[in-house]
Amino acid sequence: MLKLGYFHRYIFASETFIYDLVNALSIDPDIDLFYISGQKEIKVDFKLNIFPNGFEQKFNNIDTLLYNFGQVFGRNGSFLKYNFRNKVAKNILNKAKIPKLDVAYVEYATKAVILMDYFTEKKIPFIVHIHGFDVTCSLIDEVYKKQLFILFEKAFCIIVPSNHIKRLLITLGCEPEKIKVIYPITQLNTITPESWDERLKFKPTVTFLGRLAQKKNPIALVHAFQLVSQSFRDANFTIIGDGPLKQEVIDRINKLNLNDKILLTGALDRNEAFKYLNKSWVYAQHCVSSFSGDQEGFPVSMAEAAAHALPMVSTIHSGITENIIDGETGFLVQEYDFEKMAEKIIYLLKNPYIAKKMGENGRKNILDLCERNNRTQKIKELMFLAANK
Repeated sequence: MLKLGYFHRYIFASETFIYDLVNALSIDPDIDLFYISGQKEIKVDFKLNIFPNGFEQKFNNIDTLLYNFGQVFGRNGSFLKYNFRNKVAKNILNKAKIPKLDVAYVEYATKAVILMDYFTEKKIPFIVHIHGFDVTCSLIDEVYKKQLFILFEKAFCIIVPSNHIKRLLITLGCEPEKIKVIYPITQLNTITPESWDERLKFKPTVTFLGRLAQKKNPIALVHAFQLVSQSFRDANFTIIGDGPLKQEVIDRINKLNLNDKILLTGALDRNEAFKYLNKSWVYAQHCVSSFSGDQEGFPVSMAEAAAHALPMVSTIHSGITENIIDGETGFLVQEYDFEKMAEKIIYLLKNPYIAKKMGENGRKNILDLCERNNRTQKIKELMFLAANK
């Protein structure tokens, strides 16, 4: 049986791809999983029953210092400070009651650079899952960037969520053969979309699902919907999610007098969020490179929207272009071009049968991608390869 150490930190509600993977690995008869985190108890940022019974027995609390990259000393640190953090990490892990691991799996390169000395010392092969911010906005720290070069060399392999991120890693100096593109999508074939005959009985509704953060640019969505509402007065907009821009979104809605048109639900579990998707006509998400340089990898919410047979309107950004086929499953516009986004949304609302066709094309496309992706199995295979190298 493979003894696997799964290293992560606090789980955000939007990280459903992590819930699904941890859940699958924790009940796999071939794997003895130890979930190692900086949090004091198993929790997410709102209550979800995502882990199987008895999972707490596999949970190991590791001092939070280990997981506070960029917070202990701030960014732009020195190699001395990195070395200090690495030594602290090794000391904490050496004192923790962690069994001898066959392989380690680390979410985010920002954590892996702190853990890699421990793995090397213990001769534990490790796999790193890079997501987006850890190879975009985090690169402002030149010392961290140099640590990445070492990480690329030491890691058994690097998993990325899109070909866009793979190309970015190659330009950073990672060997292409070490990079494995595995889309963060699972179980989409269990989603049952509402029929369009039923969907069209509801008011024309545009929906967004995700964190209210800069790189998802919900403010641009609000401005796009203002233009939509001027041309399509019966339309409504539903925003599902929470995050640092929540108050700014509320203020902008008030300023544009859209209170009676826009519903903010807050963060919801998947089943509740999916009810809204099944009442929608169009899914919209205006992703951009944030002011800090942060980028998306492959937005899971957009894959879920596609599985609900929704046509999508989004931006030419990162892995989104690997999901949306422009003109066939939805439309792509330039970042910050909320006027063009509004134009495409209006077109779909006025032509529901075209929206239906695009939605059906999108569902077929994402389910085909999901089937070929087979995420959990691919990651499991890499773990066994690493352990037996």
